[in-house]
Amino acid sequence: MPPSFEANRERFSRADRTFRSLFVDPNAKFAHVDDLLESMNASGIDRSVCAGFGWTDPEIARESNDYNIEASKTHPDRLIAFCSVNPLWGEDAVAELRRCHAAGAKGIGELHPDSQGFLDADLAALAPVFDTAKELGMPILMHASEPVGHGYPGKGTVTPELLMALVTAFPNNKFIFSHFGGGLPFYALMPEVKSALKNTYFDSAAFPFLYRPEVFDVAARAVGAEKILFASDYPLVSQKRALKEFGESGISAEQAELIQGVNASNVLGI
Repeated sequence: MPPSFEANRERFSRADRTFRSLFVDPNAKFAHVDDLLESMNASGIDRSVCAGFGWTDPEIARESNDYNIEASKTHPDRLIAFCSVNPLWGEDAVAELRRCHAAGAKGIGELHPDSQGFLDADLAALAPVFDTAKELGMPILMHASEPVGHGYPGKGTVTPELLMALVTAFPNNKFIFSHFGGGLPFYALMPEVKSALKNTYFDSAAFPFLYRPEVFDVAARAVGAEKILFASDYPLVSQKRALKEFGESGISAEQAELIQGVNASNVLGI
C-alpha cells in the first residue's frame, strides 16, 4: 500500500470500512514496494502479485490502484498489479476497472464482500463489473472464510455456500478465492461441485495461520493441483515462512511446480 495509508491510518479508518476492519489495530502490518522487493529477493521469489483490498471509498481505491500499477510498471519483470473496485459502484466501478486494465492491471481484487456490502445485494447488481471482468479477461480475486474455526480480523462470512452461489450465477467468469476458498476445494469431491468450479482457482494466502501444510495435498487430491495458486498474504505472513511450510506439504515436485508458478502464469496469461 502507499506510504500515505500507514501515515494517515486514523483518517483512512474513518473513511473506509474495509480499511477500518483490517488496519485500525496499531500493530497491523503494512508493506510498501521496497519492502516487498526486499522480501522477494531474500526468499528467492521471481514475481509477486500486488493485490489491493475491497475498498469502500472510491478515492482510497484509486490511490491504491495507482500505486500498485505504478509498481508493476517500474518493476515489470517482478510485480503484477491487481486493482480493486466495489461492484456496487456500478458504472463508476466499470470505468475504474477499464482505466486500470488499460494502465496494466492484470486482475481484480482482493474483493471483500462483507465490508463492501454486496453479500446482501441482488446478484444482478454485480453483473456490470463481473461482465466487464469477463470481457477483459481479468480474474476476480475474492476473500473467503471458513464456516468453522477461530476468528481473526477481516474473517467475515464469505463461506463456501456463498461462493458457490457466485460461481453458479457467473459460470464464465474466472474466480480466485483466497485462503483455500474457506474450504470449498474439499467439496470438489462431489462431482457436481467440481464441475461447477471449472473456472475457479484457490490461493493459499495466510495458510500457516489456518491449516497444516498438508492442506496442499488434501486440496490437490480434491480439486486438482492445477487449481491451486501459491500465496503468502505478505506482510501478514512472511514469504519465507510460507515457502518453508509449503515445503512440508508432502506434494510431488510436479505439483509444486504447478502451484508455485505454472498455474498463475496460465490464469494471468503471462
